[in-house]
Amino acid sequence: MLGPHCALGNFMCFSATASFTAAAILLPAGAYCLATARRIDFRWIPLAVYPIVFSIQQAIEGILWIGFNAGDQTTIAAASRGFLFFSHLFWLAWIPFSVYWLGGETWRRRLLLALTIVGALFGLSIFLPSFLIADWLSVEQAWHSLEYRTVLIYEGIVNRTVLRGIYALIIVSALLLAPNPQVRTFGGLIAASLIVAFLFFAHAFISVWCFLAAVLSSYVVIILVIERRRQVADT
Repeated sequence: MLGPHCALGNFMCFSATASFTAAAILLPAGAYCLATARRIDFRWIPLAVYPIVFSIQQAIEGILWIGFNAGDQTTIAAASRGFLFFSHLFWLAWIPFSVYWLGGETWRRRLLLALTIVGALFGLSIFLPSFLIADWLSVEQAWHSLEYRTVLIYEGIVNRTVLRGIYALIIVSALLLAPNPQVRTFGGLIAASLIVAFLFFAHAFISVWCFLAAVLSSYVVIILVIERRRQVADT
């Protein structure tokens, strides 16, 4: 009998098509978010870029799928490191920074600034070795998903589940610390997607969670529409 992760994997059917479709949908959504953020307040711009950046990330993974299916090692090496830049470095620093940029109480901003610094350092410690050392990153297909296998400088010292927990804590806690309730709701959605990815796709956790987060980033459109309406109502 197929396990739940296999059945769900068949249903979701991760592939180059899925990645490119997500990228194509998120690009205009991101353009709308940026245009709206510029009309509302410049402080919303770092959050507004989520859909566009996720669009780029999913396009890179689509290219990786093509390289993987063709056995093109050059494409696999370049695309996997491009994807890893966003998944293991960019988001760890950018998400807390984007929430920090929204403002709020001093204690909130201090916590978010600390998360930004910790996220950047933690991300660099994972990404840089895999970027610089060829055999520290490999990609395999498992149950209709891509599994990014990295060698970590913490290998044998810190359990990988603990490291995943730190990764998730930085991302989710930053969103839940937001002064805006809609951004906190978005954080709750991201937390739910994390649980789904961990329970059903632990073998390809990063790839699947990034895909789910990419889809959920379209919620930023709703956040900015609500904020725009609120500002119009206040004038």
